[in-house]
Amino acid sequence: MKKVLSILMVLAMMCTSMAFVGCSSAVEGQSETPSSQAADNAAGDDADAPSSEEAPTELSGDLTLNGSTSMAKVCQALGEAFMAKYPDVTVTKSGNGSGDAPEAVNSGTALIGDLSRNLKDEENPDQFEINQIAIDGIAIAVNKDNPVTELTSEQITQIFTGEITNWKDLGGNDQAITVIGREAASGTRDGFESIFGCEGNCKYAAEVTSTGEVVSKVGSDPSAIGYVSLDSVNDSITACKVDGVEATEENIIDGSYKAQRPFIQIYKKGSDSELIKAWFDFVYSDEGQQIISDVGLVPAQ
Repeated sequence: MKKVLSILMVLAMMCTSMAFVGCSSAVEGQSETPSSQAADNAAGDDADAPSSEEAPTELSGDLTLNGSTSMAKVCQALGEAFMAKYPDVTVTKSGNGSGDAPEAVNSGTALIGDLSRNLKDEENPDQFEINQIAIDGIAIAVNKDNPVTELTSEQITQIFTGEITNWKDLGGNDQAITVIGREAASGTRDGFESIFGCEGNCKYAAEVTSTGEVVSKVGSDPSAIGYVSLDSVNDSITACKVDGVEATEENIIDGSYKAQRPFIQIYKKGSDSELIKAWFDFVYSDEGQQIISDVGLVPAQ
């Protein structure tokens, strides 16, 4: 009888050991093959299976963004994190200004268009899905060595329309002002000129095609002034106070800093692209919103 009990105990221990081995194999298979997960679910293991939010979605392909150069920094930061999450996806950013975005999306050269302004009527906004991802301050930028660090709205308008042409008239050095602007298709230019009421009347010494060029020119010329996205301000330039208000996130949120505009992304209505869906799910996630904040922008949500 004792021999029979011993044999039964050994058999029970072997079965238990085999059961754990079986469980281990199932978990490994679950992470490697969807069919194993389906089999487990069919066997009633739904409670142990990861949710759709936890399970990584298999995505691949090229996610192309085109448009505003002011949005290059935030798009790069979001793109790098998105590619880390989805290694088989490549995110590329191009374009010379917001005006490129609608055409690129319509022609199919980009899945998503970037604009640092609202769509204009002539760009047929009804044919696009429009997503505001952030609010950006427009910095009125002067060289770091310029003693003038505060301007009124009226003075800014007078500088850019050529009514004030020397820094000494603003308490600065006796030096002619060099006004740097963006090209006509720029959303930053559109936003700046509409905010300060100088559309079509600005007198630029140079019109450049990117935010980086404005930063470079103003940062290397003590007489220069320009406008750039707030998140592009670096140690070579100073963001002037406007009407006594500093360009900060808090002042942008409460509206006291007047030079601000939306950052939006558009895509074709009716699109069923999984890449587009995954992109905006990520942008509006906690991680995406933190990235937007980290680059110096105010999240739209």
